[in-house]
Amino acid sequence: MKKTILTGLAMFAVIVTATAQEGFAVKAGLNNVSISVDTNGFFDASDSELGFFIGGSYNFEAGDNFDIEPSLLLSIVDDLTSLYIPVMAKYKISDQFNIQAGPQINYLLEDIPDGELGLDLGFGAGYQIDSNWFVEARYAFQLTRGGDFGDVVDINTLTIGGGYRFN
Repeated sequence: MKKTILTGLAMFAVIVTATAQEGFAVKAGLNNVSISVDTNGFFDASDSELGFFIGGSYNFEAGDNFDIEPSLLLSIVDDLTSLYIPVMAKYKISDQFNIQAGPQINYLLEDIPDGELGLDLGFGAGYQIDSNWFVEARYAFQLTRGGDFGDVVDINTLTIGGGYRFN
């Protein structure tokens, strides 16, 4: 419960402080979280659940065709509420279309005794509909997760959503 309250306060602070900045965006959409458990042949299982995400980001222009966009996203899937912090490098193929890749920190907000923090690698694409509205899709696969929990569990995420960029 304490983690959920702190997460809510952090998201509120990001939204309040960033709304006045150029390049800030709000995002929402669907996500599919896949979980695989590998216990060296004794008991292996996998499951996939559909949920949604909501959050915000800030786009930094690093060059004519290159942007950096960190985000703070709250993912709500049946029994696995998580906080994602992706930092995507975006290469603009055209004025509307971009490809994205970068690291993503994920933090499980559930009461798990060990292995709440993980590091993923994400890649995807985005399309700028007009100067404000955009859509994007991204897949992130787990590189590492701390603790004993991380030794046997892989968590991968597919996100498809859209957003509004304040200019």
